[in-house]
Amino acid sequence: MIQASLKFGRMIKFSHTIFALPFALIAVLLIWRAGEISLDIYKVVYIILAFTGMRSFAMGVNRLADAEFDAKNPRTAKREIPSGTLKKKQVFIFSFFSLVALWICAWLLHPIAFYLSFPAVIIVGGYSYSKRFTWLCHFWLGFAIGMAPLGVYIALSQKLPIESWVLFITLSMYIAGFDILYSLQDIKVDKELKLHSVPSKLGETKAVIISALSHLITIAGIFYLGYLMSMGNLYFLGAIVVTILIAAEHIIVGWGKKIKKEKIPMAFFNFNSAVSISFFAFTLADILISDIYR
Repeated sequence: MIQASLKFGRMIKFSHTIFALPFALIAVLLIWRAGEISLDIYKVVYIILAFTGMRSFAMGVNRLADAEFDAKNPRTAKREIPSGTLKKKQVFIFSFFSLVALWICAWLLHPIAFYLSFPAVIIVGGYSYSKRFTWLCHFWLGFAIGMAPLGVYIALSQKLPIESWVLFITLSMYIAGFDILYSLQDIKVDKELKLHSVPSKLGETKAVIISALSHLITIAGIFYLGYLMSMGNLYFLGAIVVTILIAAEHIIVGWGKKIKKEKIPMAFFNFNSAVSISFFAFTLADILISDIYR
C-alpha cells in the first residue's frame, strides 16, 4: 500500500503541489481578514483536499495523454507509464477517484463550488492536449491553476471581488512563466514530435524574455494586491523577498546564449517552492500580527 502510494505520488509529482497551494490558502487568509468567514479548520481541510484532488486528476490525465510522447523523450522516458511502473488502467482509476474527491469536497464547501467544478475540470483536463495545437499552452496551464483562488472565493464567500482576480492573474502568470522556462529542456524533442511551446515556436531567447515578462506581472500583482488590501510592512517585505527569489531563478537559468539548461530542474523546484512558501508565510505573519494589534 505504501509502495503504491509512493508510485502515484511520484507520478503526479506531489511535492510540486507546494507551488500553487499556498496561493489558494492566501485566498482563505484574505477572505478571513475581510471578515467574510470565520476560520473554520474543516473548510480549510476541504479546500486543501479539493485542490489536491483537482491537481491529482490533472496530472493523471496529463500522464495518460502524454504517455506516447513521454516514451520518446529521454527526459521523461522513465516516468511511470512509459517505464511500466504503472499501467494506464491504474492511472485512469486514480484520476477518477481524485475527481470524486474534488467533487465531494466542493459540495461540502458550497453547492455553487460543486457545479462550477465541472467546467473547471474541462479546462484543467484540456491543458494536457493544448500542446498539440498551440504554443500558448503555458498560459493555458497558468489559467487552469490560476483558477484555484477564484474557486476558494466562490466556495467560501460566493463572491469574486477585485482581489480574487488580482490573485488569479498573479498565480496564472507565475505558473506560465516558470513553465516556459521548464520547457526549454524539451525544445528539440518538441520540434521533432511536432509539439507546440513558446521555446519551440519563438526560440530560447524570446522564450526567456516572455517568461521574465510574465514574472514581472506576477511581482506587480503581488505588490498591487498588498496595496489593494492595505497590507502591512511584513507583507511588503515578503513581496521583496519573492522578487529577489524570482530574479535569482532567472539569473541562474541565464539569458540569450548563456542559458544553463542543466540548472533548470534545480531552479524550477527550489526557487518556485521558496516563492510560494515565502509569499504565504509573510502574508500569514502580516495578518496575524495586524490582528493582534488591531
